[in-house]
Amino acid sequence: MPFDGAESPFNYLGKIDEVIDLVEAPGQWTQRIYRNRRGQYCLKEVLNMVGVAQVLEPVILRAAADITGKEFCCVESFNDMSDTTQRDVVSVLRRVRDDVAAGRTRLPASSSPPLLLERASPTNRFSKPFGLLHQLFS
Repeated sequence: MPFDGAESPFNYLGKIDEVIDLVEAPGQWTQRIYRNRRGQYCLKEVLNMVGVAQVLEPVILRAAADITGKEFCCVESFNDMSDTTQRDVVSVLRRVRDDVAAGRTRLPASSSPPLLLERASPTNRFSKPFGLLHQLFS
């Protein structure tokens, strides 16, 4: 299959497993604070620690809505809701993992190439900001 710009979902499975392991560890998950003095952390902090917060947050929110029947504006609101338990968070993460592994969820590339910005010059037919737009959409 030719490269179509989408990252293989399997590249994220190890990271998702790492998130699940950290949240599932006895006594490590907490609410209403990213990380406390005892070393406990919330879901958002774990996502930040593993480096997948931006990529996984929308997917986690969809899974949380499917499982709980409630809409959440952000991962923190799901994590910190008074009736959310560690078991709920792990269930949502396992759903995300299953969806990614089965190809039901499409994730962006895990590492995007940097944008090349060119300076405007007499020899450069694209000047700022149109040069950047041309790079993005061509």
